[in-house]
Amino acid sequence: MGNRIKQVLTILIFAYVLASAATLNESIYRNISALNHSDRFQTVKIYHEIKNLYIKSIINDNKKAQIASIKGLIECSKILKLKYRHYEVELSMLLKSDKPQNRYKKKKSPKSNNRLIIRSLSKYNNKIILTFNKPVQKKDIYFFELNNRKKYRDVFDVKAILVFKAKRLSLQNIKSIRISQFNKKTVRIVLQDSNPINSTLSIEKDKMIIKVDRKNKIKYIVNYTNRYFSSAIVHKKIIVIDPGHGGKDTGAIGYKKLREKNAVLKIALKLGQYLREDGYKVFFTRSRDVFIPLRTRTHFANIKKANLFISIHANAAPKKSQYLTAKGVETYFLSPARSNRAKRVSAQENRAVMSNMDYYSKQVFLNFLNREKIILSNKLAIDVQRGILENVRKRYNIIDGGVRKAPFWVLVGAQMPAILIETGYITNPTEARRLFNPYYESLLAKGIANGVVSYFEKNR
Repeated sequence: MGNRIKQVLTILIFAYVLASAATLNESIYRNISALNHSDRFQTVKIYHEIKNLYIKSIINDNKKAQIASIKGLIECSKILKLKYRHYEVELSMLLKSDKPQNRYKKKKSPKSNNRLIIRSLSKYNNKIILTFNKPVQKKDIYFFELNNRKKYRDVFDVKAILVFKAKRLSLQNIKSIRISQFNKKTVRIVLQDSNPINSTLSIEKDKMIIKVDRKNKIKYIVNYTNRYFSSAIVHKKIIVIDPGHGGKDTGAIGYKKLREKNAVLKIALKLGQYLREDGYKVFFTRSRDVFIPLRTRTHFANIKKANLFISIHANAAPKKSQYLTAKGVETYFLSPARSNRAKRVSAQENRAVMSNMDYYSKQVFLNFLNREKIILSNKLAIDVQRGILENVRKRYNIIDGGVRKAPFWVLVGAQMPAILIETGYITNPTEARRLFNPYYESLLAKGIANGVVSYFEKNR
């Protein structure tokens, strides 16, 4: 029996890595069903192992592992005589939601015919010319550098398909040029030399032209009318900005029925603009008034391999008697709540998430995640709070609400330093008016951006 239990535990620990629901199902029913009441202690251990697997499957949005782990929890609960009805309800919901998603994917696949295709590749003097099946857009191309003392590389990632074999080219100014299908969705072009490379990218309808000129010190991107835009210093850092709430989730409703979701979206978009001007690559969890589940937001940041996750919110006083006195800007990072104030704020922002998880599961979830990234998140929160205060106080007198710990579920699952900013109290008449003032929004967004720059300078 001891060997059998060890086998179950081994399979459970590696099931998440392998992501094989079939193997997990088979092991659960073959091994757990063999346990009897005399093995209660071992069953409890297995039960908690499965519960941890269940938490990991939620973080990584892995439905197969989630379904398998819930089935294991049901089986263990039966042996231990625990309540398991809520697990059966969740399992039923997951199994039903699987079917329409499969149908949706089947309908979506034909769209691959509309993808960009690189039909030909040629070179002329110091230029590389790629011809596509349709007009190219600036958003289809992402540039970055990979440099060290011995090698200098300019890299262009294009959202396209290569219809010919990978090629190596040579230009007078460049030692090596490689073009290949990096993955199913991306073609990668790498220019490599032992000296610094200055490449210029231009777009002319269905052509992408890379020009190499060692005398150039600034990189340019050209649009269809051939106007030049000098780019900022290109960083390798990726930042995901999360405007809180949205769509059916209005967030807090404050002074004169102003809505949190509208204020934070404007601030987030301006923050993205400032960060892009500083050279960072920016993604938004939402750029319009739509509802995005909280789990999806951090999962999106993980997919993008973001270096930072910043969630923008507005606070609200719990009672009408506090509408005039409650004010200030606060920055939070993920941690179990230590104060009543932090508990109250987090409870307000957590309303739209984790409704299908019991109290025990939530605590396991927090304990599992809080071990990593807390220190860096704390440092980020300190720099951003300082950046906001220094910039906004040039014009406005604002209250420093400080840097605080709280269990915000929108930060749960982020695999990078993550913070949540309460930009002001929407229930306070003065702060509510400011949150919808374009000039104040700009000062606030620029202050956050300054904090991000300061954080990266200190934590390279």
